[in-house]
Amino acid sequence: MSEIRKDIVTGVWTIIALERGKRPYDFEKQSVIKNHEVCPFCVGNEEETPPEVLAYRTKQGEPNNSNWKVRVVPNKYAALKEYKAIETIKGFYETVTGYGIHEVLIDSPKHEDTIGSMSHEQLELVLKAIGERHQAIRLDEKIKYIQVFKNQGAEAGASLQHPHWQIIGVPLIPEYQKKVLKGSKKYYQEHGKCVYCEMLRYEQSAKVRIIQDNKYFVSFAPYASRFCYETWIMPKQHIYDFGGLKEEHIKYLARILKDLIQRYESVFEGISYNVCFLGPSQEPSTEKDFHWHMQVIPRLGNLGGFELSTGSYINPTPPEMAAETLKKVIIKKR
Repeated sequence: MSEIRKDIVTGVWTIIALERGKRPYDFEKQSVIKNHEVCPFCVGNEEETPPEVLAYRTKQGEPNNSNWKVRVVPNKYAALKEYKAIETIKGFYETVTGYGIHEVLIDSPKHEDTIGSMSHEQLELVLKAIGERHQAIRLDEKIKYIQVFKNQGAEAGASLQHPHWQIIGVPLIPEYQKKVLKGSKKYYQEHGKCVYCEMLRYEQSAKVRIIQDNKYFVSFAPYASRFCYETWIMPKQHIYDFGGLKEEHIKYLARILKDLIQRYESVFEGISYNVCFLGPSQEPSTEKDFHWHMQVIPRLGNLGGFELSTGSYINPTPPEMAAETLKKVIIKKR
């Protein structure tokens, strides 16, 4: 059983995944497994995963057959699992039972697909499936925050090449999200406006960090970028939660996300990156002051001692330079 342990000094919670315990030899550096004898996510290997909770298929049939386009399954090595109740143990330290939901969304039947190589239609299905599972998980009253993310490449934390996302629902609000929500609420209280809506207006006016925009979304390099070539994708209109996106929004989100990843893949061969959704807590009080968005973080270098010891960042690539480089890329239709 996993535990969620609270740092007595900082208040930061850490998931201690006891069932995933790794020994020293598990940390030997290795590339993502590309030619695994049995890839559990490939077509025909459906029995290698837990039974699916959602699938979009090419034709109707029994669950867990091989005629799927997108498939969602419980994570076989889940960091958190569902239990009947959440228990909090308080002593010198504070621990919470590792309750949660941990799922894997398999993007495509194609083992070597990436966001940049798959079709717009396929990526729309992926985003639609994420939305469907997001809405289902939020019905669990014990879940206080839902994190959606993709690890692409070994440096980003992926152990399998087959394209997939992860969806984790946790019974508390992580410390970073608390800071983000607190900051956006503070701005709204002081100015009566959503800070992210104001940010977009400023960026669209300045035009130095914008990479691309379409009918509903903008991709840009954030002003205080923490990482080299970090970018965000944000809805133009105020949408506080991913569940608020409509079908037409999903189509345009798929287009701008695919476009952005293609730009990365053109500039950096074999790039590893993380795609992270930044959403609100499960509390409706954030509707006016929070603005859902997506962060794309290329893994172009490792964190050093300064970053690890202070929580602050040294970014050697100005976001203006990153935006200019990515914006100049000519995208080939594929």
